[in-house]
Amino acid sequence: MIYSKGDIKKMEEYEAAVDPEVSDFVRGVLQGDDKLSYITVAFMPKPASIIIERLTGKKVEGSRVILDINAIKHINNRHGAQGKQDHSMKSIDDLARIGYVIMNFDEITYEGITTTGYLDEKGDPSPMIRIAKRIDGIYYVVGAVNSSKKKRIYIVTAYIARKRE
Repeated sequence: MIYSKGDIKKMEEYEAAVDPEVSDFVRGVLQGDDKLSYITVAFMPKPASIIIERLTGKKVEGSRVILDINAIKHINNRHGAQGKQDHSMKSIDDLARIGYVIMNFDEITYEGITTTGYLDEKGDPSPMIRIAKRIDGIYYVVGAVNSSKKKRIYIVTAYIARKRE
């Protein structure tokens, strides 16, 4: 596969974007440490907030993007080293780059899917958005948009669709 200079620059930025606090948190959860129940991986940037509001009607600018224990366990079970679906998130470093993906997204979509796992301020199921970032493949972050007073978006899952050669 031949990559452009722009592609190589994006991949280098991605490689350098490991958040050591997120890495430590994920490692701790996977080792059974549950002292902290979640970590903030990003604050929803204005460009993403505008798109999310247009798609879902929810105001989310400045909302905390939360990675909690349940999401880490789900991601590990589905996409980790022994994942039932794939092994795209076997590296803790990939999960520790999730904030970078959110802050530097390429696309955000909403397909009308909601989750009762997170309820909005009215008690209704939260819309689930999908944030995509092109790396060497596409990194997807699926989040539940909870526009309650807490101003949080909860990560539900994350995975990487690798390029086929």
